[in-house]
Amino acid sequence: MNDISNEDLSLEALPDEADRDSVFEFAMSFNGFKYYGSFEKCAAAAKSHTRQDLSELRNELFFEARASRHRMDNHFLDTYRELRPLIEAELRGR
Repeated sequence: MNDISNEDLSLEALPDEADRDSVFEFAMSFNGFKYYGSFEKCAAAAKSHTRQDLSELRNELFFEARASRHRMDNHFLDTYRELRPLIEAELRGR
């Protein structure tokens, strides 16, 4: 999946929580390194869990998905389940 801007993101683009590959692909549709300008800033934002806007929510998922890939686990799915209602609320509130 290519990058999807926040403006182009829709509720229909959110994958089913049970579809691991689609959730990972969705997580990679936001490049936190590019958005924040560095690994360090991306990591700090993701770990802060401030969750004040769509970019922060998507960055947290992006960072956790990359970490999960390196750890070879599926923890990012738990993160997605936690963040999905918040992402949905952001999308509905536009």
